[in-house]
Amino acid sequence: MKSAVSRIPAGVVTTVVALLVWQLVGSFGPLHGDSFASASQAITGLSSLARQSDFWSAVAQTVEIAAIGFGISVLIAVPLGVVIGLSRFAYRSTKFTFDFFKVIPPIVIIPIAILAIGPTLEMGIFLVVFANIFSVAIQTAYGVRDTDPVLLETMKCYRMGTWSQIRYARLPAAASQISVALRLAASASLIVAVVASLIGGAPGLGQLLGLLENAGKTSQAYGVVLFLGIIGLLVSRAIVLAQRRVVFWSGK
Repeated sequence: MKSAVSRIPAGVVTTVVALLVWQLVGSFGPLHGDSFASASQAITGLSSLARQSDFWSAVAQTVEIAAIGFGISVLIAVPLGVVIGLSRFAYRSTKFTFDFFKVIPPIVIIPIAILAIGPTLEMGIFLVVFANIFSVAIQTAYGVRDTDPVLLETMKCYRMGTWSQIRYARLPAAASQISVALRLAASASLIVAVVASLIGGAPGLGQLLGLLENAGKTSQAYGVVLFLGIIGLLVSRAIVLAQRRVVFWSGK
């Protein structure tokens, strides 16, 4: 019996407990009412949404915004971070600026983005890029700067050029830092895509969530929230598995 219980994944146990607490609070707790849905009501609302084509269109739009924004961020930020990390002067000169911009919440520039771009898919992509590019770049630069100096000096003694140092020393050393930055950026991309839709008017699940709330469809609104949690968990797990395969030497 004990061995059978130990084989149950810890995540399953905590998920069941969280759902039970949610159900109890929603059914008998102080939040019980029309404005708060229990776990069973949220699941029922999500199942009803899953049969509607508009819901899946909103899912596709949110995933598109998050994926394109994330991809652009990686294509710009990682090479930029490598270039910055190669120079001590460039790293020290840009670190303060990048640290300043990376803590600015994308939500505060939504009004500017709406005026400049409009409540469109492109506006959502811009916000995702803004949310990720500075943190990924500075994390990459930090990883590049953290390369073993003895290894670099050895490579210089063998007259190995800058590109060889980047390929065989600096990128492998920075890979662990980059993978962590990408995992955080992937989660942030999904969050920003939803916020851009909910507040900025871009198409997607955020817009659908606002419409459901205004229509008083509480169970379906909570169903959208539940679905977003599922997507976020799947994305996080996928990146962790990819990290273990690609950056296998980090031991994480």
